[in-house]
Amino acid sequence: MTQVLREQWLNNAVTSVRGIFHANGYPIPDHVRVSCGFPSKRARSLYRNVGEHFSPDASEDATHQIFISPVLDDSVEVLGVLMHELSHAVTGSAHGYEFKQCVRKVWLEGNPTQTKVGAQFRSNFAPILESLGIYPHAKLNVASTSKPQGTRMLKAVCGTCVETAPDGTVKSQ
Repeated sequence: MTQVLREQWLNNAVTSVRGIFHANGYPIPDHVRVSCGFPSKRARSLYRNVGEHFSPDASEDATHQIFISPVLDDSVEVLGVLMHELSHAVTGSAHGYEFKQCVRKVWLEGNPTQTKVGAQFRSNFAPILESLGIYPHAKLNVASTSKPQGTRMLKAVCGTCVETAPDGTVKSQ
């Protein structure tokens, strides 16, 4: 059996959910590119953004670009984030009324800006998740690689140097 890569899993997921979006009146555009990667600079800060959609206007080849954060490794959660981002692609809206209607039709719960996977989502997507298999990715723990920043701009001087002040006076160090 060949190993499925993250992007293959994500693209297989898009293919698997096309019918659900279409049946609810929201066909997925033909040109969608999905990848695992940091959605934005804020994603590394407190794990705020776990997915991001860029409209075709931002892409040189007029393709919807979707990024799923590498801080996620749970198949159900990844699919939930993917469904949220695909909802942006199919509605062309941020988090307005049409977007809210779409995410509800694909069984996402909660605030439209931070949708959650609930029991109904898990139940309805169980067959698709079983066919996709486990998301082939190990969670990236961003907090473990960041170091607290020390003091910047430390002034180093030696005892034999002299400093000239702006008014022209000489001060000994």
